[in-house]
Amino acid sequence: MADPITRKVYVLYTGGTFGMKKNTEGRLIPQDLETLKDFIINHTILYVRNPGESDDCVRKRIVTKDGFITLYPQLADDVPETKGKPTILYKMEALEPPIDSSSITPEHWRQMAEKIKDNKHDFDGFVIIHGTDTMAFTSSALSFILWDIKKTVIVTGSQMPIFHPRTDGIDNFVGSMLMAGYFSNRKEMQQVMLCFRNKLYKGNRVAKLDCDSFSVFDSPAVYPLASLETTIKLISANISLREAQPNDSLLVEKMFTKKKEKVRILRFFPGITEEYVSRVLNGADGVILQTYGNGNVPEFEWLETLLLRADKEKVLMLNCTQVFRGTVLPIYQASEILTRANVISGYDITSEAALTKMIWALNLCNNHQTVRQILEHSVCGESCAPPISLMME
Repeated sequence: MADPITRKVYVLYTGGTFGMKKNTEGRLIPQDLETLKDFIINHTILYVRNPGESDDCVRKRIVTKDGFITLYPQLADDVPETKGKPTILYKMEALEPPIDSSSITPEHWRQMAEKIKDNKHDFDGFVIIHGTDTMAFTSSALSFILWDIKKTVIVTGSQMPIFHPRTDGIDNFVGSMLMAGYFSNRKEMQQVMLCFRNKLYKGNRVAKLDCDSFSVFDSPAVYPLASLETTIKLISANISLREAQPNDSLLVEKMFTKKKEKVRILRFFPGITEEYVSRVLNGADGVILQTYGNGNVPEFEWLETLLLRADKEKVLMLNCTQVFRGTVLPIYQASEILTRANVISGYDITSEAALTKMIWALNLCNNHQTVRQILEHSVCGESCAPPISLMME
């Protein structure tokens, strides 16, 4: 008889509402990993206990001596394959200390990526538990840092703590684990994604649109990759993505470092002043321009002067629309200023992906023209820009 199939998932707890409880003042604060792990194990026991079996006996049965936890076996019934379904084991670790996601920095992204890289040979899939406020930034950032990982990486969290009776956290966690475990062998699932409210999204194509409901995220320009309703449907099979051709490649010399590049956001608004724009552009390495509509800006002479000066000083400027859904297109005269200043079109990239791509690209290499080429193209499906393949020295 063949040995049973086992797949392993690495769970990284970073903090967020998912693992919070109220303190004595009634404020939500992150709990430690052991508190979170104990709750999840106890929840699993509810579904796997045999008649007359004690909690301690169940715990010994579902938690291995080396600390792996057995995922709810009933989830295998939701997997389309009819035979050879694997047993999913997972291990939980944490970034210490767990934090509210509003305190996330690029250094945290580097730490998350290092955790995944250090464990990539021992695990089939990865799940990151994260707060919703900056979740789309993190899933976008990791998609670039881990652009060649060839593993299933899913970021998830919740609007209400898992310790609350009305939590959405259990559904989001279970759905993420199901996809990271049972579907980790599928090529289209080997990328960074975000799972929330029964939808699996491409990690660099998602944005937060609601902080009051359980339907927090949406993907403005592309369909979700999967729907996790009463049946699991992989929508990605119906999407034909444009891929880079063999001659569409770019050689870069190093990976993500700890450099602190000066990346800023310039959001246009009626009444914007010369002094304000000058302060944003002055001394920057990269600037995300959040423009009107299809990429338009005011036709002010002073604005063109400032943008031309920034370009001369090698400030990289990436244009993305400030509306939720849309594409930067040079169809209005109001966008000619940007063309003359060599502002790069972001096409339909989200603001979150634009910012994290700029930070990543500036940390990737020191060559100005190489960074510009990266920003002009789609590296890992983050926009409808012409695709390009990276080759690392």
